[in-house]
Amino acid sequence: QLHPSLEGWVEDYFYRALDWVCGTGDLVVDTTPVGVALNGLSHLAGVQSKGEFACALMRGLGTNLGPETCKNFAKEVFQWTHETPPNQRKPLDTYFNHSTGRLAAFQFDIPEDLSVSDLTGGMPPVIMTPDVQRNMHMFLPWLESSNKQPFIVVGPEGCGKELLLRHSFEQLRSAQVAAVHCSAQTSAVHVQQKLFQVCMVISTNTGRVCRPRDCERLILYLKDINLPKPDKWGTSQLIAFLQQVLTYNGFYDSNLDWVGLEGIQIVASMNVGASLGRHLLSTRFTSIVRICCISYPDSEQLQTIYSSFLGAVVRGALPSHPTWGSPAKMFTLAGSMVQVYEQVRKHFTVDDHSHYLFTPRDLTSWVLGLLRYPLLSSQDPATPPQALLGMWAYEACRLFRDKLVGERAVAEFDQILSS
Repeated sequence: QLHPSLEGWVEDYFYRALDWVCGTGDLVVDTTPVGVALNGLSHLAGVQSKGEFACALMRGLGTNLGPETCKNFAKEVFQWTHETPPNQRKPLDTYFNHSTGRLAAFQFDIPEDLSVSDLTGGMPPVIMTPDVQRNMHMFLPWLESSNKQPFIVVGPEGCGKELLLRHSFEQLRSAQVAAVHCSAQTSAVHVQQKLFQVCMVISTNTGRVCRPRDCERLILYLKDINLPKPDKWGTSQLIAFLQQVLTYNGFYDSNLDWVGLEGIQIVASMNVGASLGRHLLSTRFTSIVRICCISYPDSEQLQTIYSSFLGAVVRGALPSHPTWGSPAKMFTLAGSMVQVYEQVRKHFTVDDHSHYLFTPRDLTSWVLGLLRYPLLSSQDPATPPQALLGMWAYEACRLFRDKLVGERAVAEFDQILSS
């Protein structure tokens, strides 16, 4: 059911916003104007008010922009539509609350019952920070059963692309995920093999059809989709195959028989840019998929995330410790972790040495490394506070200091840690 004013909103704001985005030239993933427009239109389904339209426009057309450009775009959208975001310093954190019918800002949603088993059960838990909620709002509409669309999540190394996707997949009903971890040698054959492993091929009145075997819906997840190496003419066989699948909803098998697809959605992730070993995607392909770009959380959100992780570790080991039993102390210790991490990222970059790549994964490893110490498994409330700080500093040295090259770099790190 379309809102009667939707056509007027599209005429007044959508084309203006589309021209603004295409005119910036700051697209993270190169695509065509049609691709940008389809990205924007994909969020407008079911819009019922101008405030909701403004949020959908900001999400849809801003998903392929850099962080600062996206923030400026959000300000422009709210100015054009005469809507006021709740937090004008962070317009990107705005969403439309259907229960109240008004604009609202994302807030921290910290779990109270986080435990050590949650941290050690495979992937770390998702802490619902404003950035996480905003990123999920960008691609969740494409996973809805009424609006299934192929999409790519793009972001820097270790920013949590797979974690967010896996968390979102778990919320789906009767869905199975088939993952393909791409490499330089991945080709169309590998994707076909994966499909035949998890699907059944049946004969229908329209020919052979590939359907999910054990569920209603299959998500084909391609990780690092920009790793497959193109041929000497610059064509990637995998990307050309996926383009054919999305355009014609099927493919030719090894016997040159046409196989149609039903109930299969393609989702991919990749690191941003075309660094060593990574290749640019064809704009013919990127124009027919939706694109969602995410980035690293800011310092405040990192501190909140890792204070929750630290709290789970220390609560399980020293539940009644006079010092470390305090949530405020955990928050301060997490703040020190984030400061060390950001100083290391600032002083030691991949421009110096290629292995100087530090991401939030290192912070997660730092927290989980504390679980290896028998002192934390003794649950002795008499444990001196310095004991935990000693383990904390030792783990920092193993994660960061051991990667550094030369005595000068090591001395610089020691100064960062001691300060």
